[in-house]
Amino acid sequence: MSNDNITVNFVSSTEEIVANQNIEAATSVIDFHSNGNCLVIGDDVDAALGVVEQLSALKCTVVCVDAGVSSLEKHLTESGTTVFNVPQLNLDGYMGAFNASVQPAQGDTVNLAVSVYVENGVFDLVLDLGAQPILTQALPPLGYFRGHTDASLAESIATLPDMVGDFEKPKYFEYNPAICAHSRSELDGCNACMNACATNAIRSNGEGISVDPYLCQGCGSCATVCPSGAMTYAYPKPNNAIDRTRELLSAGGQRVLLLHNEDQQEFVDAIGVNDKVLNLLVEEVSAFGIDYWSAMMSAGVHQILLLVDTDMHQQSVQALNEQIGVYHELLAGLGLGDQYVQIITTDELQKLDFAACQYDALNTLKPSSFVTHNDKRQTLRNAIDALSEQLKPVAPVISMKKPAPFGVIDVDKDKCTLCMACVSVCPGKALLDGQDTPALRMIEANCLQCGLCEAACPESAISLKPQFTYDSIAARQIKTLNEEEPFNCIRCQKPFATAKIIQTMFTKLDGHWMFKDEKAKRRLKMCDDCRVIDMFEDDAKGIDVHKNENA
Repeated sequence: MSNDNITVNFVSSTEEIVANQNIEAATSVIDFHSNGNCLVIGDDVDAALGVVEQLSALKCTVVCVDAGVSSLEKHLTESGTTVFNVPQLNLDGYMGAFNASVQPAQGDTVNLAVSVYVENGVFDLVLDLGAQPILTQALPPLGYFRGHTDASLAESIATLPDMVGDFEKPKYFEYNPAICAHSRSELDGCNACMNACATNAIRSNGEGISVDPYLCQGCGSCATVCPSGAMTYAYPKPNNAIDRTRELLSAGGQRVLLLHNEDQQEFVDAIGVNDKVLNLLVEEVSAFGIDYWSAMMSAGVHQILLLVDTDMHQQSVQALNEQIGVYHELLAGLGLGDQYVQIITTDELQKLDFAACQYDALNTLKPSSFVTHNDKRQTLRNAIDALSEQLKPVAPVISMKKPAPFGVIDVDKDKCTLCMACVSVCPGKALLDGQDTPALRMIEANCLQCGLCEAACPESAISLKPQFTYDSIAARQIKTLNEEEPFNCIRCQKPFATAKIIQTMFTKLDGHWMFKDEKAKRRLKMCDDCRVIDMFEDDAKGIDVHKNENA
């Protein structure tokens, strides 16, 4: 029996998302409002005004960017259209909130919307006719249209008049800053989500990142590359996608998953996918990453095909390729090849022999299921556990290529002073102190290989070592990386540091005017409390910290 029409439909209108009871918790909605104030950007004034005549339903303003113009020039046409000639244009924003400004050589910045008396000071829509786009991100914001070719211009002219009123879209992402590995203590760590974002919606924000939900268009690449699971896709949530796909797999018994988006549905229907394939209609192929793939393979899938088209932006393709590489490294450690997850084009799909997508190495595996709890790393770990129980790993531990989201750190014990700077910045709780004992300990399963510990180490004693340990119990064990006997206060005998830290302090403070006499040096061997007591026993005035060493 053919299953050509079996589809997991993860593409819906906003109303359907909210109403869909199969989705555990509906995602929130982002609202846009457009009054029809449109900024038309062009290289040629006459051509731009010709386009304005075809957009009579909108309130248009024309701006021509000409490097030969020394200052802002403004005039009105006979029909009442304002035309600006400017040497350069600054533009940012999204539908209903485009900020367009010019910074003259002298004088204050000019807001073009304010200059043409737009009440809220922003343009709602932008039509860019220039040969070179003003906005250069791979995926421009909603409300920004390109009209640099005859085809794109005709499409824009047909669409723009409908872009007036209220609009909404889902908030595609959820972000948990507590486990984000981007930054700690002003140190740079993981930048994977920012590198993968095609809309420039993700930016650094001190101790984490911020995502502009109005710029985000739901490609999902940020969630796919996030090593910790701090960024997750909310449309649908990972556990919903996994559970719903498992249900269809158990009913149909398909061995191949084909993920594609709505634009490709007609093509997929036309080639007649056979009963060996479960056809999955998803919002974005790039939003389904390593946790989803691993859960599906542990559920009995032999191959996952990711159908992409020429319109997919490069960041998403690169994100998928990187994650496929990581996943195939893990599968290689189980004696499997590198064909289990593949990016495929429409031309390649037409020629594909689906019977060849089933592999003898997986035929005897029993499907397994487990609760995911929307935990990316735990989902992957559970799936690999399920596979490794039936497929013997080629080695207990495999080395991985950088960058990888799994591994340990190497610690140079000769350099490490057990200052615990690395522990304080670790976002995954992979590094631990020794509690009452001077020690640095680690839980491998929690390590994100983000590099924050390496950046924080004042002695440059840490280096990253990407690897994967297949035994989950071993990966979760607390292992000691460095340990020393405590150094006891010479006055009260309370342990407060290590001998190496005391030695480092003496070395760094050698020659400092405050520590030239033996009494001051002796205090370095005391705990904080005893140091203060000793200072005032010796001299009730304490130490004059303002004293000049040459005085």
